[in-house]
Amino acid sequence: MLGKMINDKYYCGLDIGERSVKAGILKIKDAADPRLVGVYEHKTYGFKDNAVSNLEEFSDCIHRTVEELTKNTGVKVKEVYVGLGGALIESRSSATVIPLIDRGNKVITRRDIKKVNDNARLLGMHMEEEILHDLPQYYRIDDAHTALNPLGLYGRKLGVHSLMIVVNGNSIRNITQAVHQAGYNVADVFFDSYAASQVVLSDEERKTGCILADIGARNTTVLVFRDGVLQYSECLPAGGGSLTQHIAEKLGLPFELAEEIKRSYAVASDQDRHRDEEILVKKEEAYIPIKRGMIYDAIRPDIEQLTEGVRAAIVRSQLRDQIKGGMTLLGGGSLLPGLIERLDQELQIPVQLGQMKLPLRKNLSYTATFASVVGLAQSGYKTSFHYTISPNGHQSWTRQFSNRVRDLYEEYF
Repeated sequence: MLGKMINDKYYCGLDIGERSVKAGILKIKDAADPRLVGVYEHKTYGFKDNAVSNLEEFSDCIHRTVEELTKNTGVKVKEVYVGLGGALIESRSSATVIPLIDRGNKVITRRDIKKVNDNARLLGMHMEEEILHDLPQYYRIDDAHTALNPLGLYGRKLGVHSLMIVVNGNSIRNITQAVHQAGYNVADVFFDSYAASQVVLSDEERKTGCILADIGARNTTVLVFRDGVLQYSECLPAGGGSLTQHIAEKLGLPFELAEEIKRSYAVASDQDRHRDEEILVKKEEAYIPIKRGMIYDAIRPDIEQLTEGVRAAIVRSQLRDQIKGGMTLLGGGSLLPGLIERLDQELQIPVQLGQMKLPLRKNLSYTATFASVVGLAQSGYKTSFHYTISPNGHQSWTRQFSNRVRDLYEEYF
């Protein structure tokens, strides 16, 4: 199996995070039969404050991550699908209108749709940016009718309202350079939280309206879906790492010990009946008692900031009343005991921990942590030569060619 390459329909997702770099491999024979081969996580170094701080160290970090995954799975990786998120990402709305014909009406073709989408991209991006995703939210025909897909309809003017996910061009080039120096090609780059949403949210949830909150080490990304499309995205300056930092500061503990305490004893609610219970913690050469209530008091401001930040983001989306599918949590911070119940109570929205919607044929214990790399690998498959995204699923090159010929005929005849 060691001789297998990614171009033999093995797809590797590589998620770049502030605290850890994750990698995962999917084997996909067809869209209905994805198989998770393995995942691996490695502590991040050489990457700080959302930028490459040391190219050699960061390249080594990436190489070690993918190399260990190769050792564990026997699959040799040649190219990766990179995921970026958090404060690296910016979302922006863009809208434009184009004329279709001077007089009368015409049938809207794929060429028309591509033209108006391209115009929206040009108007919405800055010179120094790269677009990761251009997501049309709806189209307007003759400033009167709204359509999710205007193909085949009649009109004189066609407008589009899009949500663009962008990243600074130099940031993406530096990360790409680190991946190349690590020995791998970058096949494509995606927004990691959006890629994760594709494997943990059902079509029905995205259609009826739902929220995804991806709680990372330094940031929490809130995505709001409606009508099957991402409608709103916001990055909040709150994450699980600040909980560890404040436990360390307020209890006078090393960061590594504070992280261990957070994972074992921290809770998101002051209703914990074990508040007065004491735990023994080894500090230097002695064991000291710490009440569990002191741990909660240390992280309480962070929990309140997180819950209020998510609530405010939902309000800013102006879609609160259209959310029928509840909220799904992802990321390492989502595993904090009591957080689901607290968000459920304070936001008055059903909240659940993310579960994989793909039939992976292999149990993934920590879906909330590794959903991004599975989503990145699947996104790589969908954008590769083997798969073309369309409303009806697969579409062969002959079908694409015939559609192109038909569009040209309709355009000129």
